[in-house]
Amino acid sequence: MPITIYEKDQFELIKKAGRLAGEARDLACKLAKPGTSTWAIDQEVEKWIRDQGAIPTFKGYMGFPGSVCVSINHEVVHGIPNKNRILTEGDIVSFDVGVTVKEKFNGSEWNYIGDTARTVPVGEITPQIQKLLEATNTALFKGIEVCKSGNTIKNISEAVCNIAKKDNFGIVRMFGGHGVGTNYHEEPFIPNWPEYFMQTPDTDIKTGMLLCIEPMFNLGSDDVRKLKDNWTIVTADHKLSAHFEHTILITEEGPCITTKTKEN
Repeated sequence: MPITIYEKDQFELIKKAGRLAGEARDLACKLAKPGTSTWAIDQEVEKWIRDQGAIPTFKGYMGFPGSVCVSINHEVVHGIPNKNRILTEGDIVSFDVGVTVKEKFNGSEWNYIGDTARTVPVGEITPQIQKLLEATNTALFKGIEVCKSGNTIKNISEAVCNIAKKDNFGIVRMFGGHGVGTNYHEEPFIPNWPEYFMQTPDTDIKTGMLLCIEPMFNLGSDDVRKLKDNWTIVTADHKLSAHFEHTILITEEGPCITTKTKEN
C-alpha cells in the first residue's frame, strides 16, 4: 500500500481528527477509577465521539467489537472492553483510541484519522511501575523529536529504543507505529527497535506524511502472545506493559502532534 502524502489544504482536518482523538483519550483516562468496568468506559467514550459528529475508528475494524482498546496490567494492546473487567486499585490501564472524521476533498470523501494511546495508574502504583510509564512516555517524545523531513523511520526506532535500553525494559517487537491515511493502518511500519532495518529497507520521512509513533515497553522480556479471544496481546511472562502513542503530521516547520491536548 503506498504511503499517503497529504496536501496543506488537508492539514486542518487532520488536526481536527487528532484533537478529537486526544480529547477522547483524556476522557477515558479520567474514567479509570477503581470499581469501573472497561465496558462502561468504552461506552461513554464512544458516545462522546459520536456526539462530536465523528466515528470511533476501531469499532468494527477487522471485527474488533469495541471503540477503545483497553489493556490492563500485563495486557500490551488490543484488550477488548468487557462488563466483567473491573479496574482495581494498583492496576495500570492502557487506552488506545482512534477517531475518524469524514470530509470531502477535491470531490472525494476522505477519512481523517487521529490515533493515540496512554497508560495510566488506577490509584497508587509502585516506583518501579511509575518508572516504566515515564520511560515509555519519554521514548514517545524522543521519537517525535526526530520526525522531520530529511530523517528516516530508523531514526525514530533508534530514539525510542535508546530509552528502553537505559532501564533494561523489554521492547515489544510484534507491534509498532505505522503510517495513517484514508486507511487506518498504512505504510510505513515504525518498529521500536532499529535492528528491524538490517533486513528491511528504511523509509525517508517527508512533509505531508501522517505517522503514529507508539512505543510499548515491558517490565520483563520482549516476548508477547495473543489470547484465545484473537485480539488481546499479553506479555509472555505476565509482567506489566506500558503503551503510549501520538499521531504526528510532518510539516515544513517540523512535527505537529495532532493528538496532543492541554492535559496530555
